[in-house]
Amino acid sequence: MLVPANAAPPSQRGAASRPDVATDFRTLAQQHPWTCRKEASAQANAAGPAGEAECAWQERLRKQSWSWSEGAPSSCLSRQARWWNAAQAGLPPAAPRSVWDSRWSAQTLRFAAGGEERLLLLRRGSADQWLATEWRWNPNPRPATRRWQERRWKLLIEAAARHQQDMATASKSDAARLQPVFRRVLGARPGELGPDGLVLEAAGLCLRAGNPQPGQPKLALSYSPNDSRLEQRAAMHLQLSRQHPDAKWLTQFRMLDMPANLPSGAKFLATWVQGEELKSQLWMPAKSDAATVRLRVTTRLPRGQADTGVMLQAKQAVERELAAIAVQWAAIYE
Repeated sequence: MLVPANAAPPSQRGAASRPDVATDFRTLAQQHPWTCRKEASAQANAAGPAGEAECAWQERLRKQSWSWSEGAPSSCLSRQARWWNAAQAGLPPAAPRSVWDSRWSAQTLRFAAGGEERLLLLRRGSADQWLATEWRWNPNPRPATRRWQERRWKLLIEAAARHQQDMATASKSDAARLQPVFRRVLGARPGELGPDGLVLEAAGLCLRAGNPQPGQPKLALSYSPNDSRLEQRAAMHLQLSRQHPDAKWLTQFRMLDMPANLPSGAKFLATWVQGEELKSQLWMPAKSDAATVRLRVTTRLPRGQADTGVMLQAKQAVERELAAIAVQWAAIYE
């Protein structure tokens, strides 16, 4: 189970004078550490070469660190997001994962994997440097030794929590409400949350899922699939065509096919290309008079390939992600 490291509140008395066991491995282990004999953690490639791994307690306690510059070459996802995801690789495939948020300047996470306790700390250092650390503890089978080690591990959790900063102010946007859905849709894939929604990779493309422009559709959309008429969908597409007169429509406004064994309301989708950008939007009407939840996924097509098979592949990838979001929304909220 994933648990924020600050779930164990640090002691307020004497915290300032106590040695920081999150940065002093010798103080944490209460012995001289040594270079680990086992192989380095698998997530080293996610952010570049790792520092030398240190071990203690008969190699039952392990610490490994990474660092990289904020000014590194940009890509779809930040190095922070890739490392954060890769560091959770030991979790079962179906287990929920924490997704990095671009608003974080320091974050911790602890979880158990394969009989080990793990603790992650990723924080922004000085001079635009990011510092990542992973600790692993394999409890000793001897009860007395395990209890002593557990007390030291708790001190580490408390020390790591003191480095963590509060999360940015929560948003009430549709993209913010969809964060639990985003995590389910991502699964074990890397992604990055932010104030505008989610960034992820699919089919070699960088997809950005966020809120469309403000405003609700002028035409009311039916929550019940049985109440959605062809005339209503045609009128909605006409409205979209007037809003985007230069769009090339790949999928006209239509109702999504939802799984037969999943009770849910109607979900609608449309996909179009404007210039070199492909856009696909999802509408999820709510029960009663609540506002329709809307989400738009955009991706930039390679230059000069807006009329090739690349466009079709992008359309399929984007609509596949939106269909998965619709299913998970229905599973969680409906």
